[in-house]
Amino acid sequence: MTGYLIDLNLLDDKTDTKSTSLHAKIDNLGFTDIDSAKVNMHNYSADSVSGWLKGEYPIPIRVLRSPNSMKNRIEYLCCKASLHKVKLPKLDYNLSYFLGVIFGDGHVRNHFRKKGYRYFEIAIQKKRTQYSEFILPMLIESIFGIRPRKHIRKNDKNIITLSINSKIISRLLTNIFSFSYGKKSAKTIDIIKELPRSLQLGFVAGLFDTDGGVCWNSYSFCNSSKKAVLFVRDILSKEGILTKLYPQKNGKFKWYQVYIIKKDKEKFLKLLSLKNKSKYATGEI
Repeated sequence: MTGYLIDLNLLDDKTDTKSTSLHAKIDNLGFTDIDSAKVNMHNYSADSVSGWLKGEYPIPIRVLRSPNSMKNRIEYLCCKASLHKVKLPKLDYNLSYFLGVIFGDGHVRNHFRKKGYRYFEIAIQKKRTQYSEFILPMLIESIFGIRPRKHIRKNDKNIITLSINSKIISRLLTNIFSFSYGKKSAKTIDIIKELPRSLQLGFVAGLFDTDGGVCWNSYSFCNSSKKAVLFVRDILSKEGILTKLYPQKNGKFKWYQVYIIKKDKEKFLKLLSLKNKSKYATGEI
């Protein structure tokens, strides 16, 4: 990242072929925006350059002279082999909240299909509520310009899975925010710690809306990552909210619980812009 902006260079990968590399549709693209040495290095033709300049098709990020300086001119991101167009996300409260949701209840997947091509997916599985069926999909669309797919289990109509099939969003999570395929990576917390306070609170709100809820006469957050739980506790402590930490165990499975002290639960609700009202039915959000 450059400052607190998304670094486009980190979304591209040296292993990409011409058909799988990241492209951008850029408004008023000119010769000075293109690095001719990179064009030659990647064996792009003069016809390709002409097509980019005429705006006939998107240009590969890898041949731009300074992609991060063109953020305000980017109409959308895509891969040459894909029809999916993704809006360039801003590193703001909504994106940090989305990161918290993925860390709490999401999974980043990367596997090969039978035909041999790689398949990228971000999946969020939750109970069917207004939050999971309407609020969360609309939030994702506001960030990336695409809506997730909804899948309802045949054997359990109360469970819904939201899936985002995008290599670009997958790379945003893995290359920039250190999410890993499968098991969550604690490195993500280190990156979140470097963000401004408002964005850290967005991340924590996403965590509570997925792995938090009503507990006894207050609220709590549970997660198997001790680093994540201690981070949440530290953030709340800095805001003057007292908590208790409870290690939990069920067989071989271990996790940690941060419990909000009852007298501070109203302060907690005022601090975080929580969206999943079904989890906090006893409180006023």
